[in-house]
Amino acid sequence: MNLTAQRSTAPAGEHARPWIKWSLAALAVIVVIGLGVSTVFRAAVSRAERTDFTVYRAAGQAVIDGTDIYQAHNVHGWFYVYPPPFAILMVPFAKLSVFWGALIWYVISVALTAWAVIMCATLASRIAATETDRLFLYGIPILLVLGWFMSGAARGQASILMSWLVIAAFFCRFRGRAGLGGVCLAAAILLKVIPAVLLAYFVWRKQWRFVAATFAALVVGALLLPSVVFGWQQNVAYLHECVGVVAQPAVAQKETRELSGLNQQLLDPQKLRNQSLLGAIGRITQSPHAREAAIVLAVIMAAVTVWSAHRVQGDTELLVAAAAIIWMLLVPPVSETHYFVALLWPVAMLTAEARGGATADTRRLSGMALHAFAVASLVAIFVRSVQFYGLLCWGTLGLWVALLMLTHRRSRTDQGDERGRDTNSINQR
Repeated sequence: MNLTAQRSTAPAGEHARPWIKWSLAALAVIVVIGLGVSTVFRAAVSRAERTDFTVYRAAGQAVIDGTDIYQAHNVHGWFYVYPPPFAILMVPFAKLSVFWGALIWYVISVALTAWAVIMCATLASRIAATETDRLFLYGIPILLVLGWFMSGAARGQASILMSWLVIAAFFCRFRGRAGLGGVCLAAAILLKVIPAVLLAYFVWRKQWRFVAATFAALVVGALLLPSVVFGWQQNVAYLHECVGVVAQPAVAQKETRELSGLNQQLLDPQKLRNQSLLGAIGRITQSPHAREAAIVLAVIMAAVTVWSAHRVQGDTELLVAAAAIIWMLLVPPVSETHYFVALLWPVAMLTAEARGGATADTRRLSGMALHAFAVASLVAIFVRSVQFYGLLCWGTLGLWVALLMLTHRRSRTDQGDERGRDTNSINQR
């Protein structure tokens, strides 16, 4: 089905009035400035330093001083937990004052988020059957993840950069730039290992050029370039230390994980801001078999995704990619709330379906999923205690269900259209 060819011009009432756009723009400016003041204050003024930016800056200083980057920490006692390349990236910020470094890091985070919104809206407009006002494609996704963006930005978190890299990887893939997309995914993996699970998606879709570019960039980014800075032996030692300090305890059993110095900072699934399947199931059930249950559910999600999307064609794959991003967020042992900025892609796709879907059923389904997620997200933000039950996790899982239902329906429609064209071709012979 050629969705582009079937688009029709939306009624005049579909387009927002200018005063609405100006009001939203003014509100955005107020939020950005207010959040920026809070972010810089937490990093440069507050003695508590409840910010991750000063941890990154300390790692950059460790690179300059030649000391162990995994011993770098801020006043609050948070340690550096990322692969070595990110510490090198933070060297310029270590040479700036905390004030200017935090301000520049915040501006970069805002710019990357705006860029991600534009990329998502650009591709989401391709799956709508009717023309959709860009105000909705820009506004609704950022509004629905605003709380989690603010959480990440206020703490100077690198998750915003990771989300941008993941979205850019898919954007490049769908714009025919597989090589650049692979580089973006590799950069996301070198920042936080979590996006590595997305390689399974690209292998399944037989995007071999993308996969090859990812592995090539990983070799360069993890081994060659850092070795220029650290030396080969020291870089290999850092990689082993990263695995031993962070990766192994993250996937270990409870007794081993609790011995890690990072358990309270990051790894404990009982922490409310961990909204992965493991975190939510573990807190609700308090069962020693929570890990096994989370693994089973993750495998079921992967199998259902493959079953629902094995015959997708054309732009329908945008919905499958959105489902893959949700899978990436839910299956790791640790998935903190600010990671969910990556939901910009899934929410944008559902917004396009809700505003410009081909049928009333698809519009209704998409709208219900977005409303349910909005409620879950707002309640989780303002009633923090409900995060114990994984409300953000389950609300995100609802988006995944809606995306696959839409994918399945569109796939059946595409196959019906293909069979119809084949029948017409036979009749014409």
